[in-house]
Amino acid sequence: MYVKLEGIPALKFGAGEDTTFAGAAQRMLNAMGRPMPYYEVMALSGAAFRLQIHCNGWRVNSPDLMCGYDLTTTLAAACGIELERIWLCCNPHKIELGRARVLQALQRGWPSIGLGMDGKTHHGLIIGGTPDALLALDYSYPSSSHEVLEKLVWCYHIPVTMHDPPPRHVQVRTAFSLARTLMRQPRANSFHLGLDAYEYWRATLTNPDHHNAQHDDWRTRERNDGNYWILLSLVDARRSAAAFCAALADEFPHCRHTLRDLHQLYTAMAGTLQPLLTRQTVRPAQRISRAWPWTMYDRRKQALLLEHVQRYECQALTLLDELLHQLPAE
Repeated sequence: MYVKLEGIPALKFGAGEDTTFAGAAQRMLNAMGRPMPYYEVMALSGAAFRLQIHCNGWRVNSPDLMCGYDLTTTLAAACGIELERIWLCCNPHKIELGRARVLQALQRGWPSIGLGMDGKTHHGLIIGGTPDALLALDYSYPSSSHEVLEKLVWCYHIPVTMHDPPPRHVQVRTAFSLARTLMRQPRANSFHLGLDAYEYWRATLTNPDHHNAQHDDWRTRERNDGNYWILLSLVDARRSAAAFCAALADEFPHCRHTLRDLHQLYTAMAGTLQPLLTRQTVRPAQRISRAWPWTMYDRRKQALLLEHVQRYECQALTLLDELLHQLPAE
């Protein structure tokens, strides 16, 4: 038995879909007959409005939807589907079980989401397979599919059922209510959230005792990479939030002015931070060296821009309160 789903667009960074779970989920939902743009996947899950940073440094998994304040179940509920999460982690029994469950979904035309299918910390999409092997699309190989490296996979998210999604006004109200929670709540498990995450990030960026970017050890490289991915994900998130608000302005005309004001604020957040990436002031660990160091001056510049964005977030919170009063009650 061989199953392969055709016509699924490639996953790649730099195309406006840099949050890997959301990119994979958007394609999964499209294949399941629940099509929606990437920015809506980001917004309905809450990822468009979240900033989250691990309390033990800038870990690369901080922006992951399934870490800290888990947004995967939020997305599933908003879209009217149920996802089964199976952890593999080199367990032969779980590997066999996961492959069987993924194949069951594929036979219904439903792809599944996998984490670490290429041995990296990205989510991708399982689009085919046999009883002996699975085939994936992911961000590491945007031009082709590849065999899933099952012994390196951390977990699968497998669609198991579909039901009617909530009414549209409930979807939207829930998303903006969650946006407010994600900015005001200070912690989720071992992660800083929202305004608390901004404070932690800025404080650690400007503290020379917290991190020496020039050290050549795994912890330093992890933190350098983490800072880059958290920033990249934050820009991607706020762009998605801006697009979501702009799209809703005509759909909810009585909230148009508030939605347009939120669109401007989220656009300003992304625009404020994007130059740090464009000019490579913030960059991955492999591009940081003694010849091209990430200096304290660079870190203070990043902290200053984050302070500006944090002010925008506070203004957005006021508008979110107004918007929730304007939207229809559940």
